[in-house]
Amino acid sequence: MSNSYTSPPTLTDPSRLTASQTVRSTEIVRMSDLVNYCFATGGTHNAVSQHFDDKTFIQNSTTNVTMVEYIVPRLSNHHNSLVVNIQAYSNSVANPTVTAGYTIGGIKYTATISITDQTRYQSSFNSGTISITGSHAEEYGVLSIDLAAVSGADLVLISIQANWQALSSPLTTGELLQYTNVFTPMGQTRQGADLPLCSRWGVQMIENINTLRRRPRVLFSWSGIKNASTALAITEAGAGPKAIGRGDLSSFYSEVAIFAGTSESSDLQIQVWVHLDNYSSGSINFDVMGNTLVLDQSGWQSFNIDLTQVELSRSNQFGLSIYAAGVDNSPAQINAVSSPIRLPSATPYIAGLCIIGV
Repeated sequence: MSNSYTSPPTLTDPSRLTASQTVRSTEIVRMSDLVNYCFATGGTHNAVSQHFDDKTFIQNSTTNVTMVEYIVPRLSNHHNSLVVNIQAYSNSVANPTVTAGYTIGGIKYTATISITDQTRYQSSFNSGTISITGSHAEEYGVLSIDLAAVSGADLVLISIQANWQALSSPLTTGELLQYTNVFTPMGQTRQGADLPLCSRWGVQMIENINTLRRRPRVLFSWSGIKNASTALAITEAGAGPKAIGRGDLSSFYSEVAIFAGTSESSDLQIQVWVHLDNYSSGSINFDVMGNTLVLDQSGWQSFNIDLTQVELSRSNQFGLSIYAAGVDNSPAQINAVSSPIRLPSATPYIAGLCIIGV
């Protein structure tokens, strides 16, 4: 039987799923199609999307230099292709390269992207696909972006976008895994008229819905720029931000929909990843979405937080619960994290932030 799906799927008529209505095979077929579609494509929107001021994300080294890092959740054990799109240019006829690497389970997978543009507004994006070939049960990996210029030229990056590639139809037969959660594809040839509708279909549908509800969704993602350098043709290059600064607090958030049930179920959580750099000892309090996080180690740290915020007034415009996912703009935050006396060169600083919901 084929575990196929259509894109976009045809949704079930809600009025046909109420009491006193006959159960038509049409609704069963459409629900089966929809759940297959959701497993294949759910969460394949932007996992990373960041734009940089011109001539700040810049490198002249001819060997790979890591300049940004992001936490990127893997959608399932079967989503193995991470597409990375880069907008960049170089003042050289030779093509410099950007290496996108995804590290999961201690193994790093890479894709080399050749940069073809020689001016700021010449083209759009150069793309590469990171292919995961090993078996990994981890939910999260680190996406790193390395730059390598060619001799005698600078390489300037403007924007980064990354997303998981959707699974093609039909889905693989047998049980599929989203980490340790089970998803059972629905065989479309067994859902039509005059075929048995057994209790197993209902049990599997409920299990599939619960599995998909736990799929991670990136709500906010940001990285500072590290190791930027230029000493060649682009003399007007500016210093890119390497840390969250004092003036960022009022705008370091995104307006996102957080769906019903998140605050009631322990299986549905908001997770915050923070990258602390230049750390030696002690701790820093960092306020995110009404929660105070205690940062006390170098590199990436993760925290599960409670949804304590009040919905934004914009919720009424969308008919969804909209929240501000990001850094809190509070007096304590300014003094503890972004004070002018806390220079990145001398004290610990926030070099990356990722907020993940469901």
